[in-house]
Amino acid sequence: MDPAILFAVLMALLAYSCIAVGEVMMKKGISWLGWTGEKDGLYYRSRRLWLIGLILVNLYGIPSAVALRHLSAHVMGAFSGWVVVLLVCLSHRVLKEKLTRADRMYALLFVVGIVALNLLEKPVNDAVASFSVLAALSLLPLGLLSGGMSRGVSRRIRTIACGIAAGMSAGLMVIYLRLLVLEFRFSVLRYFESPWLYLYVFFALLSLVALQLAFKSGGMILTTSMKYSAAIITPFLGAVAVFPRPVNPWQWAAAALIVFAVIRLIPRSEAG
Repeated sequence: MDPAILFAVLMALLAYSCIAVGEVMMKKGISWLGWTGEKDGLYYRSRRLWLIGLILVNLYGIPSAVALRHLSAHVMGAFSGWVVVLLVCLSHRVLKEKLTRADRMYALLFVVGIVALNLLEKPVNDAVASFSVLAALSLLPLGLLSGGMSRGVSRRIRTIACGIAAGMSAGLMVIYLRLLVLEFRFSVLRYFESPWLYLYVFFALLSLVALQLAFKSGGMILTTSMKYSAAIITPFLGAVAVFPRPVNPWQWAAAALIVFAVIRLIPRSEAG
């Protein structure tokens, strides 16, 4: 494998590791939000933990931008499943939970899928082929979120719709960040000249809001399954519909393998 690609893979793993650790810390410290009564030591510890987690989650963009210099959006998006794999490993190492043979098998399947995606990838200079298709793809999570929050919708359907909206928004973030890196490389100050930056920020906020609504409506397992499946598939749709980039059937098979492994691992990570 090309050393530049290998470095990009390591940056992608670091990016999603920031999200995994950050989300765990935010979940552990969330009690400070809506705190009632006297603000004691627990309140300040929880707030500090939550804020550190928030910083880690937002640091994701730095190694992600470095990775997207050499990885296409659909390959980068597939790495979002690493969050679930890492949570399973953290549960074993930190919480001393038993790591079953099935856990190892699904984690291995995830790794096989990621390796296959990178080996099958052919270097192509991405460029937007259809702004109308990109706009239509960007409207999908908004439509899902709006429909999911409509009156008369069951809690399960609302959870599914909001979870998919959160995942699609996360996938669109990868696409827009890829466009920023391709256009300006690492001239960060020039990012402010591009609409891609503001769309990236918008979908980051939309993903956060949709995820909280999904958690409020239903269980974490269903929500997480929907989110990470959509986060992996959306950049693939972008590769086919937005960029002039063919994705061969073996890459679709590798993506399906990754989604399968992630969904099978989620019940274990949520149990922790």
